[in-house]
Amino acid sequence: MIEYEFNNQMSLLAKEYGLSFDNDYSAVRLPKVLESTLREGIQELHEGQKVYYMIKSQAFCNHIYPNKFEFFYEDLTGNEASNNKVIFEIGRYKRYALKKGILFCHKLYDILPDSHEFCIIMGVDENYVTISFHMVRDGESWLGNDLEAYKLEAILVMNVKR
Repeated sequence: MIEYEFNNQMSLLAKEYGLSFDNDYSAVRLPKVLESTLREGIQELHEGQKVYYMIKSQAFCNHIYPNKFEFFYEDLTGNEASNNKVIFEIGRYKRYALKKGILFCHKLYDILPDSHEFCIIMGVDENYVTISFHMVRDGESWLGNDLEAYKLEAILVMNVKR
């Protein structure tokens, strides 16, 4: 089950472009790089550690290397949200970019482990769509409770309840 939260800016974008958050937009095609990220899947960092990340392969000197999980913050939630980030440019067709973002979020939902609850976050500014996720942990969060405080971004939060 998914519970949606969004700020006023996201609500206005949805109305302006006739978008539904719970629609999977199956007619929309994701770019190869986003499809590849979904195909690579979600991996637990170490068995039983309950830290999850998206594997994103990167090419370097004719070899393909998976990304490494890096620790930037004190809490696991912040590290997951920071490592599990996909950013793409909006381009000329904002409606299409928003549909791609919502579709990616729903496809991400489909591959997240069923054993935990997760938070999928989509942020939209003037130029980019940013999508990240983290496992829900007691006492930790990535976003503040007041989504209206994010003045520079339209925010959609998909709370994945298991």
